[in-house]
Amino acid sequence: MDIGNLNQRITILEHNTKIDSIGNHKAQWEELFSCWAAVNVKSSSETTEAGVTEEVSSLEFTVRQTSDTMRINSTTYKILFRGLTYDINSVIPNYKSMDYMKIVAGTRKAGDCNDFC
Repeated sequence: MDIGNLNQRITILEHNTKIDSIGNHKAQWEELFSCWAAVNVKSSSETTEAGVTEEVSSLEFTVRQTSDTMRINSTTYKILFRGLTYDINSVIPNYKSMDYMKIVAGTRKAGDCNDFC
């Protein structure tokens, strides 16, 4: 891949639990780092249920494979891209050339919980 194709800025969010002054545990998403990526639409669909139209899209992010990006997983990380938060579905490292990796992520369907429920 040509490095010039990494022309979109994405932010990696990490799930953390913070404890407030009285001991309550609160889940929150914090910015971990940002990097350049090539972004491709993998799939996009629109459905209507109970009068509510939902658009669901799946994107493929190609990023440089570094020690930071190698620790990304689908459980504790999300991607922020152009104001939308994407749930990571899979991380596909390239063990042969060790240069780029792919991250497949999708938008949350309407009505789903925005944090860990």
